[in-house]
Amino acid sequence: MNALVQAHPPFTSDEFYRMADRGAFAGFRVELRRGMILKMSPQHVPHARVKSDLQHALERAIKAAGLGWEVLTEATVSFGGGFEPMADITVFDPALLGGARTIPAAAVKLVVEVSETTLADDLGEKREDYAEGGLAEYWVADVQARTVIPHSQPKDGAYLNEAAPVPISEPLAMLTQPAVSARV
Repeated sequence: MNALVQAHPPFTSDEFYRMADRGAFAGFRVELRRGMILKMSPQHVPHARVKSDLQHALERAIKAAGLGWEVLTEATVSFGGGFEPMADITVFDPALLGGARTIPAAAVKLVVEVSETTLADDLGEKREDYAEGGLAEYWVADVQARTVIPHSQPKDGAYLNEAAPVPISEPLAMLTQPAVSARV
């Protein structure tokens, strides 16, 4: 059996941003996870459709709830400690940006990862990383099953609350902010 060898010690968040600022990732979509720079998978049409549908549904729900939050796709969230993911969808409070170029974790209200080929990772290591980073609410949208699996209450690298999968066609209320109820 072949084993993966990590020839370089884990990259820090600062090293990652210095490389990005110098153009090291020009033309590539990358994220930093557990100190490793990972190239992002291409997005296929089913993935893009679910992401777009959820983005617009969340924008409508946030507006209806009277919140000043924003929704961005493929924006980097800065957790530090070697975790700088490029989330599919990020809901955040822009008042907490403080001039940052990336979205600070403290401003994030919800991250949605859309999973067409990455379901095992999004429900495994990536979910652990978000929980370890203290992300209050994390959703995984399963493209094949047409469901969303909401998670909340991060503690010690795990989410204490994992709700039952919700069909994408049903109302999707945030666990931490029930007034935000999105419907695709």
